[in-house]
Amino acid sequence: MKRCGGVALAALTLAACKTPPLPQAAPPSSVTVEQLAAAVAADARRSDLETDSKIRDQLAGDALQNAQACLERAPQAAACLYYDGIALGLKARAHPLQANEALKSMLDALGGAEAAEPAYDQAGPARVKALVLIKAPAWPLGPGDAEAGLAAARRAAALRPDYPPNVLALAEALAKTGDAHGAQESYRRARDLILALPASHDRDDWLHEADQALSKISGPH
Repeated sequence: MKRCGGVALAALTLAACKTPPLPQAAPPSSVTVEQLAAAVAADARRSDLETDSKIRDQLAGDALQNAQACLERAPQAAACLYYDGIALGLKARAHPLQANEALKSMLDALGGAEAAEPAYDQAGPARVKALVLIKAPAWPLGPGDAEAGLAAARRAAALRPDYPPNVLALAEALAKTGDAHGAQESYRRARDLILALPASHDRDDWLHEADQALSKISGPH
């Protein structure tokens, strides 16, 4: 979730990403699960582009409200559990002092989403879980666990092996656990997959990530 392009809410534009969010009332009951999930996705994309901490805080609050409304409508739906996890991730970033608790809750929500529908969002539950586990501080400071992150990344890559972010997550997890050769191979595979895609902002971001990582891995040799 790095850019606004491709968000399910068709009305959202790049210009809208630069506009501070306004306080919102609770979503009306007519709003669907799909619309609520898309709203959280939109908040996450805007947050990734935002530098103002106050606006990030507002976006996190809006995302949490929409995720909660989604769960009230469909508490076992993969979309609601998944985007509840995403919203909790925004909360962790907006409130560092509460990050440990928020990340633990995020992992629980992603685990529920993976159990409900492993392939949701191109194996998103396992992919996002992997990234949290390999990037978060380890116990006692946080819920980070590189080996568990690698296992989650392997699940995502096995489910959707041709989706570049899954291969990038696997590569990052391999690097984190000390397998430089495996990481290099996965980054190269991800790069091949990315180059086969049509031009887009996401494609550019993924390619930059792969190239940067390959440069770091191969640099000292």
